[in-house]
Amino acid sequence: MVVARGAMRTIEYAVCINESSPARDFIESLNESDQRKLVALLGRMAEHGNVPNKEQFKHVDGKLFEFKKHQIRVFCFRDGDSWILTNGYKKKEDKLRPAKIGQAKRIMEEHLTRTQRGRNGGRK
Repeated sequence: MVVARGAMRTIEYAVCINESSPARDFIESLNESDQRKLVALLGRMAEHGNVPNKEQFKHVDGKLFEFKKHQIRVFCFRDGDSWILTNGYKKKEDKLRPAKIGQAKRIMEEHLTRTQRGRNGGRK
């Protein structure tokens, strides 16, 4: 499911093997103001291919990156010309929680496994 499409990139939600989409669920749970701010940030990435403010988009670990808007964090990874959103949370402490990174990696693997099956006609 596409969140934002622009001249340079597409931003999409990861879909797990069980058809859930934790990033979509998280973003939809935000208040309208926070949703607007985050979607504007995602739109900037889609349109221009980058986010000029290095505090709002940065590398986390391995293939994982995160979009940041105040306390809101949304993990993602790149797949071709698309950024795939895995999961999000509101960060209340200074340190990034390893469990959230682990969850993002699991969702990334599930999404890639699922999409690879689709590309191969259901074969691994």
